[in-house]
Amino acid sequence: MGTETYNFDNVVDRHDTCATKFEEMDRKFGRHDLLPFWIADMDFEACPCIINALRRRLDHAVLGYTSAPGEFWDSITSWLQKRHGWKVNTDEITFMPGLKKALSLCINYFSKPGDGIIIQPPVYHSFRSVIEGNARKVVANPLKIDQQGQYAMDFDGLQEVIDREHPTMMIVCNPHNPIGLQWDADTLARVASICRANGIILVSDEIYGDMMLGGKRHIPTATVSDDARENTVTLGAPSKTFNIPGIVSAWAVVKSPRLREPFFNWLSASEFNTPPIAAMVATQAAYEEGESWLDQVLDYLQGNVDHAFKFLGSELSEVSMYRPDASFAIWLDFRKLGLPQEELVKLLIGHGRLALSDGVSFGSQGEGFMRMNVGVPRVVLTEGLKRLKQTIADFSHDLHRHMDIPAVIPFVTMQGLGNKFAFINCIDREIGNLSLLAVEMSQRHTGLDTDGIIAILPSDVADSRMRIFNADGTEAQMCGNGIRCVAKYLYDNQIVTTKNLTIETMSGIKCLQVHTGNDGLVKNVTVDMGLPVTTPDSVPVRYQGASMLDVPVDVDGKHVRITAVSMGNPHGVTFVDNFTDQMVHGMGAKLENHEIWNEKANIEFARVDAPGTLSVRTWERGAGETMACGTGACAAATAAVLTGRLNWPITVRLLGGNLLIDCDSATGHILMTGPAATLHSGEFYPNCNC
Repeated sequence: MGTETYNFDNVVDRHDTCATKFEEMDRKFGRHDLLPFWIADMDFEACPCIINALRRRLDHAVLGYTSAPGEFWDSITSWLQKRHGWKVNTDEITFMPGLKKALSLCINYFSKPGDGIIIQPPVYHSFRSVIEGNARKVVANPLKIDQQGQYAMDFDGLQEVIDREHPTMMIVCNPHNPIGLQWDADTLARVASICRANGIILVSDEIYGDMMLGGKRHIPTATVSDDARENTVTLGAPSKTFNIPGIVSAWAVVKSPRLREPFFNWLSASEFNTPPIAAMVATQAAYEEGESWLDQVLDYLQGNVDHAFKFLGSELSEVSMYRPDASFAIWLDFRKLGLPQEELVKLLIGHGRLALSDGVSFGSQGEGFMRMNVGVPRVVLTEGLKRLKQTIADFSHDLHRHMDIPAVIPFVTMQGLGNKFAFINCIDREIGNLSLLAVEMSQRHTGLDTDGIIAILPSDVADSRMRIFNADGTEAQMCGNGIRCVAKYLYDNQIVTTKNLTIETMSGIKCLQVHTGNDGLVKNVTVDMGLPVTTPDSVPVRYQGASMLDVPVDVDGKHVRITAVSMGNPHGVTFVDNFTDQMVHGMGAKLENHEIWNEKANIEFARVDAPGTLSVRTWERGAGETMACGTGACAAATAAVLTGRLNWPITVRLLGGNLLIDCDSATGHILMTGPAATLHSGEFYPNCNC
């Protein structure tokens, strides 16, 4: 009997099937009309042998308690022997309720809260979330990348983080997601040796091990050496291989009796390793009857990878691609565009109508990269590549059309409580590409080491207008420290001669009063910040009540109470008993990007020190922790009053100094008074890539 041929060119409509890549698109990307290349499942029909096996089982109408037959375990061990030459006994393998759950179970059994666990970013984003969500500490040892774009493990860095952090576990991704890199035996053996010598359990995620492309061979980590065999927990699954992630099924192999017996007993005690009917039937059918389907799908995927590589090489030189050894994803390098990551994502979504996986979701080392799922019919892939080409072409056209950046740009650096910007006078001249200019000027070593740039422009409705660009190129609606400096610049340079002036911002016109010193120059500025906003739709924040005051928000399994306030830009204020860098930097980044916010938010950690006194540390979206944030101070003071902690006026202590925050009883407007200082002036010479 001949081998059945499968049609992977068939486009299957997955709408209204609870398919995550479609149903979650609006929540994740802010719109639903995108071509999805993000979540890691394929758009191909599952192997008919799996569907038929499930149907046959459901013909029996009793779905009672079941036990896995010996044939189920034999199907997995036979598959590992046949596909990878790995002999595994049935007593060395157990069922797992999904790969990510398997990671969590390993973490909970082999480590304790507070322990460090090594990962190698850029890597599967759930490694980080499952570690932190289980109260463990991420110990990052990033991969190295050479000038040719080839990735390798950093063994010097690995030993350094082991000596410093004393981790108890390391998770290796083999093949490595998102790059699709199959590690060679020598690399894996060296990792295993280091881990065993330092008492570190090695967990190897091999979910893409069956998806080797171009005839390449997968090398299971546990097979490379005695150290690897005796110290490795291997996790795998049929879910990616046979496109059945909706049927949750995975497995673990542990060769070492020292590790295996107590771990398997622990799993059995809570029945974590008991396969449900659908998982048992689908897994056995896949491994016993699905090999021909898999071989054909791998050939098709290799064709898609080749198609994408050829297209990018001939049609889109601005984007390069890492050729994967395994998986159905390609790792795309957009760094030649010179765009901040947030702007790159916005470009692909807003202009290209493409939903790709954000490179930084795999770690900060993914800056400038995106992951694209090519497990789709070729016609869909071709349409996506065409959209990508047109998007980059339009961007390049606009870039050149609006270039107009002078060869020399005079600037003044000013700061308000340590919040430092480069100020550029654009009143009599127009400068394009302020977003890209902000990235270049703000660099620490090659630029001015500022929090961004502020352009001072003419206005038809106020004395002047300001535009604020963070160090990552994103544009902010308002900055309290920045606007005080703008007022000082305008008054000190006699552009405005009255002490009461108005400045147009993206969040409206602000009224200011300057206070001069004996030298006639501005020392302090009072800003009418307007009315604070707490209506959820206007902040904006996703919350159903009238206002979000001290509402618990889940962050990696922990409840953090948030008060949402807008001062022209969104803020989330959380009151704490004390500060730590780990809290501000770790929790700040998570809260900034939390799903409750429509467009990210600034995060304030506030502590009540005494009646009328509040200490605040601010994590600004797009900039990280800053010395001070004027709108953040206003938001924190407002939150303190709204939640009954303090009364007006309030002195807000920031890392850069103090601000006096008050409320005009007649209007309800927030009044902020604080210093502004000029640091130095100079000329900046932007490079041609700006």
